[in-house]
Amino acid sequence: MDYLMWLLLGTAYGFMFGVIPVAGAGIGLISIYGFIDVFRADPSLLVVFTTAMVVAAAIGDSFASVVMGIPGANGSAATMVDGFPMTQKGEGARALGAALSTSTMNGLIWGALVFLFLPYYAPIVLTFAIPEILAFLLLAFCAVCFINSKYWFRGIIALAIGVFLGLVGQHPVTGEMRFTFGWDYLGGAIQMAPLVAGVLAFPELMKAYRNRHKQVIVKNIQTEWQQIWQGFKDSWIHKVDGLRGGFVGAVIGVIPGIGGSVADWLSYGQTVAWNKNEKIPFGEGNIKGVIGTEGSNNAQKASAYVPTVLFGIPGAHFEAIIMSLFLIVGIELGSPALLQDLSFFDTLASSYFWSLIISFFAGLVFIRYAVRITNLPFIYYFWPIMGLLLWSSVQYTGYWEDYAIFGLCCLFGMFLTRFKLSRAALIIGFVLAERLEATFNQYIRLYEPLDIFTRPISGTLVLLATVAIVYGIFYNKTRINYV
Repeated sequence: MDYLMWLLLGTAYGFMFGVIPVAGAGIGLISIYGFIDVFRADPSLLVVFTTAMVVAAAIGDSFASVVMGIPGANGSAATMVDGFPMTQKGEGARALGAALSTSTMNGLIWGALVFLFLPYYAPIVLTFAIPEILAFLLLAFCAVCFINSKYWFRGIIALAIGVFLGLVGQHPVTGEMRFTFGWDYLGGAIQMAPLVAGVLAFPELMKAYRNRHKQVIVKNIQTEWQQIWQGFKDSWIHKVDGLRGGFVGAVIGVIPGIGGSVADWLSYGQTVAWNKNEKIPFGEGNIKGVIGTEGSNNAQKASAYVPTVLFGIPGAHFEAIIMSLFLIVGIELGSPALLQDLSFFDTLASSYFWSLIISFFAGLVFIRYAVRITNLPFIYYFWPIMGLLLWSSVQYTGYWEDYAIFGLCCLFGMFLTRFKLSRAALIIGFVLAERLEATFNQYIRLYEPLDIFTRPISGTLVLLATVAIVYGIFYNKTRINYV
């Protein structure tokens, strides 16, 4: 009964944050820090709640993008390109029907390939030694710096800052304080909640607040079931575009550190490239643009769990938050003990599939009310979200230091945004800093310097990292510039 209750709560919670403009799964996950103690007695409930929340938010993201022309999160911005023009033509329900069916179908396909087989991937991961783990960390860092942003040099700077911030606090071996600048509060390390709230969420909220007067209000949207059914048929007729988008999203999700923004834009770009001379140009309400993009939606969310669960290396920045939340309640992703815990994999898989099915039907019902809710002026969302972020960020001590750190992180986030320094790279660096330090120290004590290049698996991972570097320097034209 507890399982079902938290599944439904997580689904409703995630759907709500998906529908709210610029919120998405990231802000929803950050808010959990405020009531994380609820899950300490039974950590498996946190697995259920967060998994359901991520899936439902991915479904809900489409509504704000299609109905308002404001992305529910960065990953759904590509859906907006053709989805919102369809709404302006009175075909919003058709676009939402196509988005729902395509996203759900690809979520089921790739979710099956990921979650049903994760227990079988785990024994392979257990054979990885220190050189392989170090090489995988290197691949994660190269991917987030050179693929996630065209400003690769600034990505390296952001990554280095993130690693530095992740090392602030007590040294794990000597117990000495480092990089605290005499502030005792930092002895326990910089807390994850205010950092991700200030760096990831706050700049997006401020951007949306400044642009609130540009919000386009759609007076009506035809919600007849015929339109929704037509969207379903469109999804089937153009299933190749949806499946191609799902494949792109799944591949991007497996590569550590990249995230949904790149997956969605690449899926959209592939759809445009494979469909020339369309009667309805892309960007003016072509249904294929919605289908191709939504194919990658839940596919990427599912595959991002592979590096996160198996290696403890986040597949996207929202997975970095999940790793932090799980660690608070005693679940260490990527640890040998967890990889042999079949009950954990069962809980993860069942939560994913049930929340996907529930979200699909909830989305169908919500189409009828989409205009009324998503057309609310952004100012009504802004202050509650800000209050939620603040509350979640000051749970560490409850004293003035928590508020000071939150304020500093917000200013820092605005600085990163202003100078196009990759915030995703910074968060990935912060989360993996201790893992990098420990793995590197073990490597230099136990192995020769060139062993990482001569072992088959680690050598292959280094080669992939090199490919990412070459691509980032010479070929990367991504539209995602600084996330």
